[in-house]
Amino acid sequence: MVTLLAFRLPPLPLLLLLVAVTVTATAAADDGGGAPASSTPDGGSDAAALLRLKQSLSDPAGRLVLWSSTSPSAPCDAVRPWPGVQCYKDLVVGLRLRHMNLSGTFDFGAVAKLPGLHSINLMHNAFAGPLPASLGAVRSLRALYLSSNAFTGPVPADVFLKMRWLKKLYLDGNDFSGPLPADAIAAAPRLIELHLDRNQLEGTVPFRLPDSLKRFNVSHNRLTGSIPPDVARRFDASSFAGNPGLCGSPGSDAAVCVAAAPAPPPAMPPPTEAEFMAVQEETSVFVVIGIILLVILLVSGAMVLMLRQDERNSVATTAWDYYASATGAAASSSSKAGAAEMVAVDVPGGGSSSHGGGGGGGRRMGEFVILSEDIPAFGLPDLMKASAEVLGNGTLGSAYKAAMRNGVTVAVKRMRDMNRVGREEFEHHLHMLGDLRHPNVLPPVGYHFRKEEKLIVSEFMPRGSLLYILHGDQSPNRVVLDWQARVRVALGVARGLAFLHETLGIPAGRLVSMDGADFDAPPPPPPHGNLKSGNILLDADLEPRLVDYGFFPLVNQAQAPQAMFAFRSPEGATRGAVSARSDVYCLGVVLLELVTGRFPAQYLLSARGGTDVVHWAAAAVAEGGERELLDPAIAAGGGEAAVRLLRVGVHCAKPEPECRPSVAEAAWMVEEIAAGGGASS
Repeated sequence: MVTLLAFRLPPLPLLLLLVAVTVTATAAADDGGGAPASSTPDGGSDAAALLRLKQSLSDPAGRLVLWSSTSPSAPCDAVRPWPGVQCYKDLVVGLRLRHMNLSGTFDFGAVAKLPGLHSINLMHNAFAGPLPASLGAVRSLRALYLSSNAFTGPVPADVFLKMRWLKKLYLDGNDFSGPLPADAIAAAPRLIELHLDRNQLEGTVPFRLPDSLKRFNVSHNRLTGSIPPDVARRFDASSFAGNPGLCGSPGSDAAVCVAAAPAPPPAMPPPTEAEFMAVQEETSVFVVIGIILLVILLVSGAMVLMLRQDERNSVATTAWDYYASATGAAASSSSKAGAAEMVAVDVPGGGSSSHGGGGGGGRRMGEFVILSEDIPAFGLPDLMKASAEVLGNGTLGSAYKAAMRNGVTVAVKRMRDMNRVGREEFEHHLHMLGDLRHPNVLPPVGYHFRKEEKLIVSEFMPRGSLLYILHGDQSPNRVVLDWQARVRVALGVARGLAFLHETLGIPAGRLVSMDGADFDAPPPPPPHGNLKSGNILLDADLEPRLVDYGFFPLVNQAQAPQAMFAFRSPEGATRGAVSARSDVYCLGVVLLELVTGRFPAQYLLSARGGTDVVHWAAAAVAEGGERELLDPAIAAGGGEAAVRLLRVGVHCAKPEPECRPSVAEAAWMVEEIAAGGGASS
């Protein structure tokens, strides 16, 4: 058990234990509209192929009830797509059916001719038996995720030899047996990831692996023999752990396995009296040295505690700290000179582990999981040696910048109030968020889960948050956003939010009571839930990236009204009820903040300050005085376009949710303004 501390000092080693996906290629749905399903080359439709597939599945939970010939929507419907179907421009590109309790014999042949199908994800279901022979028909797959099922039998080499485009293959957490399919692995020209851990595989590790392979895991099987030196050099020890008969792993002194146990050493004669006295004297010396070291450790510990107490007593909170703590802003270190926080994180263990947890996938570095393949691998030792700077302290947690010695710099958020779900649900949700790909959305690249501690790691954005740039940066070299920069930020935020609503949104449905009467189901939670300028980060080119989204299912219900900005909407504040239209209200506040340059009072929980931009702007629109509200920095360059954007912000922030536009409509209005169009009403 290790406890590490972070004090308010110049960049110091990150003595905070920053530890704990599927890397599914998520295809962004760019266009709306409920267009009919696209046709496959053989004349059938995507819907027909999916209906044929459904016949081969057992769906006791009814997750695929919308997969029906009488369904009111098409598989790629923009408003209500079929569950588990990923689309791109009305074309089915992926099947994401994880955690659905499905079983049966998956008919891969039914979907083999879907023209755009690149990914199939069946992780955490109940499929059993040998892999279906029809798998070989899906030759266009780029990614296949079959982790955590109950598949048995040998891994069919002939099937995977035909998949010349396959890049990611996850077969871990099943009950496969027999030898590794060495020929199929060696012949795979594009394979990047191969996960075969936690099975019953036997035999030896192949001598030849494709040069393209970056992730290879065969841990916790029954492999024997010696790991080829070339293979051992390419992958770390965790890739081979849990195979008692396997030798020659990285860091091991043994080059080959020894077939027979070594002979016992010869019996030693009893020590003479002189030897016994010498041993006794040597033991006494070690005892004295041990006592001295113990005293030194106790004194050092007392000094550390005294320094920590002095540090905590000397912290002075600046005006920017006040805003950051109230709003969750992520500020640069130059604005946080007076900010400090004692962080104590206890994490057991610390060795590399290749399994555990309910999420599956990802690169597991001990208690830390890396979700992105685009960053170099790092683990607990790297994070412990990193220099740390406080970025901000918000409603969901504290943010830190960690610069590691390998050149990788990340932002680490220490989350509070996230014990609504257990490990499996948390990991599943983080893997889903890590799969998101959009230019204006910043997905997590790693996480750590413990009951008392949740750490979420993302790419570090050098410009900080929009809130900091607009209101917090007072340095001589501060960035001043002109009209072109602000309308570009507004456009990126609207596009990113629309993408989240397309990807994470759940259409509101109807429930049926016991007596057959139907009634409206409660509206699903907002897909973002925490949109505000403090959660809009800017990259080096001032392009916005949304963060802190999709946490609604994880945050404790009792803390959600204080932690999630969606609850500051009128319906959230008065009734405690939020929906997708609450995200639209939050977008309206951000747009008004961009146009007026004023700090919104809506961001503050209880303290007085800021400007009620919603009522202020609504009154100006009613009186025709919008131009008087424009930030002087954009008044000349924005002109009528800035006035139109202010009107869109007022429209989005209307008190009645039903009077607000949808996110898609709001994004279209911003698009029109950015393009010079006339979305003025």
